[in-house]
Amino acid sequence: MKRKLAAILALFFAVSLVLAGCGKKSAGNSSDGEVVTIEAQTAAPETTRVENLVKAAEKLNEELEKEGKKTRVEVKTKVFEGSWDEYAKQFMLAFKAKKEPDIYATGHENIGWLADGNYIIPLDDLKDSEAYSDVFPALWDAVTYKGKIWGALQDTEARPVFYHKDALRKLGWSEEEINSLPEKVKNGEFTLADMIRTAEEAVQKGAVQYGIIHRPVDGPDFQALAYDFGTKIYDPDENKIVLDKTGVKKQLQFYADIAAKKLIPENLTQMEWNSVHRTVVNGKALFYFGGIWNVFNWGEDAFHDKLGKVTPEWVNENFGMMLIPAAEKGGKPVTLSHPFVYTVSAHTEHPDLVKRLLELVQDPELQTNHNVKTYHLPVTKAASEDPEFKKNVTLGNVTYMLDYTTFLPNHEGFPKYSKALFDAIQAVELGKKTVDKALKDMEVQLKNDLGDQLTILE
Repeated sequence: MKRKLAAILALFFAVSLVLAGCGKKSAGNSSDGEVVTIEAQTAAPETTRVENLVKAAEKLNEELEKEGKKTRVEVKTKVFEGSWDEYAKQFMLAFKAKKEPDIYATGHENIGWLADGNYIIPLDDLKDSEAYSDVFPALWDAVTYKGKIWGALQDTEARPVFYHKDALRKLGWSEEEINSLPEKVKNGEFTLADMIRTAEEAVQKGAVQYGIIHRPVDGPDFQALAYDFGTKIYDPDENKIVLDKTGVKKQLQFYADIAAKKLIPENLTQMEWNSVHRTVVNGKALFYFGGIWNVFNWGEDAFHDKLGKVTPEWVNENFGMMLIPAAEKGGKPVTLSHPFVYTVSAHTEHPDLVKRLLELVQDPELQTNHNVKTYHLPVTKAASEDPEFKKNVTLGNVTYMLDYTTFLPNHEGFPKYSKALFDAIQAVELGKKTVDKALKDMEVQLKNDLGDQLTILE
């Protein structure tokens, strides 16, 4: 029976491969001419990333008609439900079967493995197009890998520090002092050390339960602090991940200090996201290393004990947002952006039409449609001036942060670096390792995981 079942499964698998190997896309014919189907995929929940491409196709078809061409474009959308790891694996499997989407929306940090694996094509010509002529210059770094551009910028964001206004009032701060804090941070007047001292005072005086909250799991936010300390984590010339031991030690010491001073929950790196959001929204923490999209999150789920879901106006009234303070007086503060990008499959049969779509989807109104719904920032200056975007009580106030932003490296080995760093942070916060021991173990782990893809700076 087992042999028969195995034979049936083998036959099914073989047939599946044959079917998958059949033409990736087929263009239909309408009474007017050829209809080209372009598939686009993104991950939930921000479906506007692909819905905007459908609207861009409407504009493209208008242009094609004016040009006297009979070809028309239809965009077929897919939304993936699952983890980011599963999203990447699903794309790789679909690519091997030639069933992947023409346009794959993903985080910019995936460009490295997508390019090295020949999954996607370069998009250098987009940078010279009119549609991308006013992209915020720093954002091009996020889609550049080995000297080429591999992604069309779709949106970006900033990761500010939220601060609870009422907690500062309890410390005797005036309204002017509370509202001017972002400017003082921007000017390098209020540093990380000042932030820790203020958090200590807030806890000691009972203004809040916790002085500082950060994300509970591995993620990009931790690298923002690395950049704040001047830590180098990637060498683009050598295309290698860098373990900057001096910088990482400063980074780990920060987390060790806030744990030793009992400014964070003892089990912060073991908490669920829902618990973190409830802690912040209910005013139990003074400072929170978050992201502007959290305003969207807090309006989608009932985190507040009394109000349930909260509005952006409520968030703006109760919280301020500032850059991550500079590590030294007079230094430059930072944030970190994680742009989402459109990549184009190496198997696409219609690269020219796909590129035209990617130009049209940069329309400021389409960007604003996505940004105000999901609380992201635009990638072009024209979109940042869109009236609907500017009147948003949150987004218009934080766009300046793009002038202070940083990015993750587009290297396939970075996830291993990020995981090793998080393990080290977790160890020092839980008191399981000293900073020196955590750093030493991190070095051993990275040597094992990355081999000659790693450069170590003493």
